[in-house]
Amino acid sequence: MKDQLRLLEELQRHDAKLQELETERQAIPGKLESIRKDLKVLEDMLARERSDLEAAEKWRRDKEEEMRTEEAQLTKAKAKLSAVKNSKEYMATQREVETLRKMSVETDEKLQQFVTAANEARGKIATHSTDVEKLRAVVEREEKSSGDKLAEIEGQLAGIKAGRDAAAHAVRADVLKKYNAIKMRRGLAIVAVHNGTCRGCNMNIPPQLFNQLQKGNAIELCPTCHRIIYWDKLFEGGDGQPTQGA
Repeated sequence: MKDQLRLLEELQRHDAKLQELETERQAIPGKLESIRKDLKVLEDMLARERSDLEAAEKWRRDKEEEMRTEEAQLTKAKAKLSAVKNSKEYMATQREVETLRKMSVETDEKLQQFVTAANEARGKIATHSTDVEKLRAVVEREEKSSGDKLAEIEGQLAGIKAGRDAAAHAVRADVLKKYNAIKMRRGLAIVAVHNGTCRGCNMNIPPQLFNQLQKGNAIELCPTCHRIIYWDKLFEGGDGQPTQGA
């Protein structure tokens, strides 16, 4: 029965490695998707900033046109002021001139504020454009790296599955059925017993059962965790090294 226990240990090592690789494989798309989401956030922000700047530029053009109209009206009002004949008309025209001058000054101030804000916006857009390009490069590298890693994992999985299938084929059908049932419930299906203690649940096993384990003549279960157990020195030779066959 020692050979069956050895095969179960081998089978469990294959299963553990398969689970490790599957976990690694499943994590790759999630990591890549996270970076893509970060890129999408930056791209959307950059698009909004550019759209806002474009709308602001349209406002500037409208204000400049408005200012040209105000300046033309002011010039016309000044000319009219010099040509008035009476004080009443003069006062009305003077108020018109002052109103137009005030409007022109306010429009000019708004335009100056726009220039400052627009320069700041362009600076942010330039910075964020650089950030987007850098992150795009990272995404491209990650996509290639992820593809290479997935291909590598697939190759490893194929090799380990072949080894697992070979080990499973060599295990007796009843023993394999028991191993698979325990694995489904407990994760680890076979564990060593060290100095009378099960390494699966860290509980002591009965001395009589421990004596049986040292013979390695049967498939035994831990009375506490119900895993398959074996003496941790069962596969060692007389020199303390693992034997090459049993």
